[in-house]
Amino acid sequence: MNLKLLMLKLVNMSENVFSAENQQERLLTPEYIVGLVDGEGYFSISPVYGVYKNYSSFEVKMIFGIDLREEDHEILERVQQYFNCGHLSRKIEKRENFSNQVRYQVKDRSSILNKIIPFFEKYPLQFASRQRKFKIFLEVAEIVKKEKYKTSEGFEKVKNLVAQMRRKNPQRLHVKPLLKQGEDIVHAL
Repeated sequence: MNLKLLMLKLVNMSENVFSAENQQERLLTPEYIVGLVDGEGYFSISPVYGVYKNYSSFEVKMIFGIDLREEDHEILERVQQYFNCGHLSRKIEKRENFSNQVRYQVKDRSSILNKIIPFFEKYPLQFASRQRKFKIFLEVAEIVKKEKYKTSEGFEKVKNLVAQMRRKNPQRLHVKPLLKQGEDIVHAL
């Protein structure tokens, strides 16, 4: 094969590999979604106690979501297609030097219990902080699935789990200091 023909094939092949369509197809593997959620995703739980005219009720709202810059909306559209559930919305940012966002959220219990949770059980998150939050999310999902949140004890359990989820790093509460009293970092080395 002559050099000119080989170069032409290489150029055509590289254009195909880096085309936007090919990139989108390659990016949406389960591993890519895990990485995306590790970086930009969240698991949210809101215990709500409602008092109405004739009754009161305990409710637990669960949300799985990913927020990205508006220009990256195609990725979230593909995530929505991958899971075949959830909704996309646009968040207009009014603060200076901040960009508008597109938000993908799954709020319905059936999709969370039957699609989102099984996905992350099969393809675990990599960041310890996300793993910890998902584990709590999973525990609350079990309470919700069994409808135990409808009792005051179950609702309190959910509230306590939410408090754990909101802590930045619970292990930091028990960390021993690296330096002895009166020692500075230079002398400790």
